[in-house]
Amino acid sequence: MNDFLASRAAGWVGILMMSLGLGAAVIAATATPRSPLREAWTKYVAELNEEVRFLLGPRSAEEIARLQILAIVALLGLWAFTGQMLILVLALVAIVYPKMNLKHQRTKKIERLEMQLDGWLLMLANALKATPAIGEALNSTVNLVQKPMRDELDLLVKENQLGTPLDQAILNASERIGSPIVSGAMAMLVVARQTGGDLPSILETSAASLREMARLEGVVRTKTAEGKGQVVVLGVLPWGLVALLAWMDPNWFASLTENFLGNIILTMATACYLTALVWANNILAVDI
Repeated sequence: MNDFLASRAAGWVGILMMSLGLGAAVIAATATPRSPLREAWTKYVAELNEEVRFLLGPRSAEEIARLQILAIVALLGLWAFTGQMLILVLALVAIVYPKMNLKHQRTKKIERLEMQLDGWLLMLANALKATPAIGEALNSTVNLVQKPMRDELDLLVKENQLGTPLDQAILNASERIGSPIVSGAMAMLVVARQTGGDLPSILETSAASLREMARLEGVVRTKTAEGKGQVVVLGVLPWGLVALLAWMDPNWFASLTENFLGNIILTMATACYLTALVWANNILAVDI
């Protein structure tokens, strides 16, 4: 019993020392100013920083990257000691998850901004009826909308108050959000402000157009939802059948995997399967 506990303790100490060694090697490599690893680290942190700044996250991009490196090193050390493939899969997940999660959150935030856009345009139109100054009208709508639109408008107003011209602050917000719908509305706001005209009426018309676009997108999503569900089922079902047949008879697919002609047939079938999935996805990805 004591020998078993001693071996387990020695194993965990080995994992700790290996993790510390890998961590020290990574830190030393990234500390060299012109090393390829340092350049890759700087580029990766810059990409994370762009997402974090847009999301106004509580953690900095460099902090997220360091925690990610720590998790990867720890998981690789644990995998080297145990040999469990699940731990290696978790390490691979730790490599791609932070950036994918930030991009997913960015997409969700942009979708919420687009949903709030028509309501905000109506608020701005009503505010312009009370005050002709668009800067004051923008400032008055900040506290009337919910997040995330409130955060973006607050940044826009603060940029303008710190000396950035209003048109440039509006264009900066458009570029920061990166949504074609929001960019179109912001560009319309700048052009209408520079050329004059009945801006409240223009904003009301734009809000009505955005509502109609949202309604049409909802109709398209409803019509294509059934087809997307069928694609998911047809995409997953073959793998389930393959796993079931392989479990019932391990030699069932031997003729496909153990000779050259079978490999060709298997490759062609897989290529047709993947092509069909991509084709179906493109058909159902209706852009209105």
